[in-house]
Amino acid sequence: MNITILHQKIKEAYSTANLNRITVTLIGLYKEQQLGTLKQIAEMISESVDIVIDQEGRFFSRLMMLYHPDRGDFHRSEIDRLAAREDHDGLLGYSHILMLGRIEEIAASLSNYEDIDYSPVYEWDVNLEGFTVINSREPENMSRQKETTRRKAHCSFYDAVKIRMYGKTSVDFPTYYLEDTDEFELSQSGINDLDGVQYCIHALTIDLSDNSISDLSPLWGLTQLEELNLADNRIEELETLVNLRNLKNLNLSNNPVKDISSLFTMSKLEYVNLTNTKVSGSQIRELEETGVAVVS
Repeated sequence: MNITILHQKIKEAYSTANLNRITVTLIGLYKEQQLGTLKQIAEMISESVDIVIDQEGRFFSRLMMLYHPDRGDFHRSEIDRLAAREDHDGLLGYSHILMLGRIEEIAASLSNYEDIDYSPVYEWDVNLEGFTVINSREPENMSRQKETTRRKAHCSFYDAVKIRMYGKTSVDFPTYYLEDTDEFELSQSGINDLDGVQYCIHALTIDLSDNSISDLSPLWGLTQLEELNLADNRIEELETLVNLRNLKNLNLSNNPVKDISSLFTMSKLEYVNLTNTKVSGSQIRELEETGVAVVS
């Protein structure tokens, strides 16, 4: 399959309506405690997507991160980016969704198999009543507005994850759930406190754009992080980023940052967006001299 056709098929599969259909089916299986069926679905797609399957059911959260309609814009944008770069292998990494084109029939056929015993042990496993699924007939921006009205004046990273996953902050889940996730998309989430992000020790990509973040210190221990989007925040100090030794791509656009000297010694840094910041031309040139591609 050539890259044009592959791009079209995957982009169509990531429509809000299809993500909604997949998510509703998965949640239905979960509420009915059909963990065996969910496990077989996870195994089916595991050939093209990294998903760790265990007997405690934690892979369900990974399924939600893959197909939750709230993440549709992020996935569609990434699919377009990969297609523009003619990255065929990258697009194949999204092809797992094509296996779920007839998920209702798949779920029905798999449910005939003997299911394994499952006893939920975590509050976040049991209580799915607040899980938000976008109505396919409701505009996405309307869902975004409803979500925004639920946010408090103080919103931590941990709160934002709960809102994105469950639609409310009153549902708790163990912090090691954050350890098991390698990608977080929390743009426009009202975050002004990064408390909770310190547990995301296996994160590779984090999008925190368009929030109200000023203190980056909780990011200190995320040494595996490769991509970090901090655009449209209130960031002035960058010292914490020195410890992110695997960071490759960094977006600081639309922040009041002035001093980027902390970035000069980051050996794996490849790209930095400094559009609409207060960084001087001399510092930008100095960063470019280290081999970093800079947009300013």
